[in-house]
Amino acid sequence: MRRWRIPVGAALVVALLAGCGPGSAARAARDVAVAFSAAVAAGDGDAACALLAESVAQSVAEDEEAPCAQALSEGPVADDLAERAADARPGEVRVAGRQAQVRLGSDTVFLARSGTGWVVTAAGCDPRPDRPYDCEVAA
Repeated sequence: MRRWRIPVGAALVVALLAGCGPGSAARAARDVAVAFSAAVAAGDGDAACALLAESVAQSVAEDEEAPCAQALSEGPVADDLAERAADARPGEVRVAGRQAQVRLGSDTVFLARSGTGWVVTAAGCDPRPDRPYDCEVAA
């Protein structure tokens, strides 16, 4: 009788890849990024702020010297994010543990798992060669 042996490492990789399907963390992260972008585009600062990590919402309010909802519905940050939202076609999604990166047209949104869902930790982000992303909204 022949026995099949799958190394533990290979079995773990297969299990992790199985969790990357359409109903997985990648889809949930993408949905939150799209919802954030749509809320900003609609001028719904309350909905946009509700999707931010608490520390990011506080940082937005401090940086813009206005309540988070106001900062994300009017003013220069809101204008930049709304402009990006006009081009917000969902693109590549990368998930690494409790972190995710979602490309939406000309925007890159970073998220973190919080409880059972995802929250936005940075948005309005532009890549810079050999340097961290430059983000409009971040903690």
